[in-house]
Amino acid sequence: MAMPFLLSCENRPSVFKKLFERNVVWSDELGKVCITVQGERHEYGFAKILINNEEVKATATFSDGNGFTGISFETESNILDPHNNFCVYGLDFKETKSEGSAVFEIRSDLKETGDPYFATNDSITLKKRAITEEELDVRYCIFNYLCTEDRRLFVYQGKETPYTGRMAGEYNSNDIELFLMDGCFFKIIEDEKTLGEGKYLSTFEGMTLLFDVYGSDVFGESLSLVWCWANAQLASFAS
Repeated sequence: MAMPFLLSCENRPSVFKKLFERNVVWSDELGKVCITVQGERHEYGFAKILINNEEVKATATFSDGNGFTGISFETESNILDPHNNFCVYGLDFKETKSEGSAVFEIRSDLKETGDPYFATNDSITLKKRAITEEELDVRYCIFNYLCTEDRRLFVYQGKETPYTGRMAGEYNSNDIELFLMDGCFFKIIEDEKTLGEGKYLSTFEGMTLLFDVYGSDVFGESLSLVWCWANAQLASFAS
């Protein structure tokens, strides 16, 4: 008889870390919590939490034992205005139910929101599934680098990128900003001057910029950027 996929003798952080994965969606059956994990980092995701019938956007961090094993959520309002009251919600990892789902204890910070679901339940089960190509949106990847093959253009997704669309970077060693906007539009700015503008396509490898509005004379009709988080040459750019 097959044994259930439970904690056994392994410690909690090790078991939870085995569930970390890129390009997946974590969610519960009622839609109270939904986390998309995209790009090259498997420990960060973009979250939507339904609290008192209002959608709260947040950055989700999967932690595996540095004093906390579970998922913490830093809300959009706190990220964009650090002078706001520090607002972090959390779910404590309890146990795995299968290779693709886990039970989390609902912490007091969520209970204290007054939302009936969080207030009356002690735990919530999140299941993960593979993200589809149609669901990809590079704007909502967290803390990643993207660069062209020749490294002439690279950008970094900062803490605020999912909420403002802004990515800082360099083109030909000059500082630039790449903005990802609603409708999958983008704009590249250098010293308040527009270098390129058009639509972006999200892929599992990174993104493609289509210069169908402006900038094709400089960049060509399109430009592909790929994930390059692991490249040590770009590591200092995160500061």
